[in-house]
Amino acid sequence: MYRITQCFSVGPFASTERAEKLLAAGVTHVLNVSDGPSHVSAGEGSFADVVWVPMSDSRRLMLSTAVRAIDALHELASAPDAHVYVHCVAGLVRSPTILWLYLVACGLPPKFARDTIETRSPNATAGHFRMVDHEHVLLAQKHGLARFLPHPRREVIVPFPLMEE
Repeated sequence: MYRITQCFSVGPFASTERAEKLLAAGVTHVLNVSDGPSHVSAGEGSFADVVWVPMSDSRRLMLSTAVRAIDALHELASAPDAHVYVHCVAGLVRSPTILWLYLVACGLPPKFARDTIETRSPNATAGHFRMVDHEHVLLAQKHGLARFLPHPRREVIVPFPLMEE
């Protein structure tokens, strides 16, 4: 798990084996953007909510799927004290790309959002060219301006401090 902002982390599939570590790290909500259903669930003593927006990382992301994913992320992140874990299979393409689109929708410049994700998750590719292009960026910006701003929790865009080496 890589902590990206005060409220978001990305990483590999949230398996039942990883669930205990995610909960111990303070994760409260899970967004699955892989092509398979979640292995974790919401409930007493577990996550507050688990949402699945299926997608592939081998082709262009449909604009309607991008909107569903960033809307789901916004709903999860807007919960008080939420820490959302966004995952796909490996945590390298889909989850960083969806988080990137969401941060752009929340008003961050695309390059700053990409750098924030990629410096905190070194093998991630936020905004991967196979999945998204300039049309997705424009859509995220317009959609976010109309629906997400002002954000109820501005700390969602505050980068998590980098570990000193």
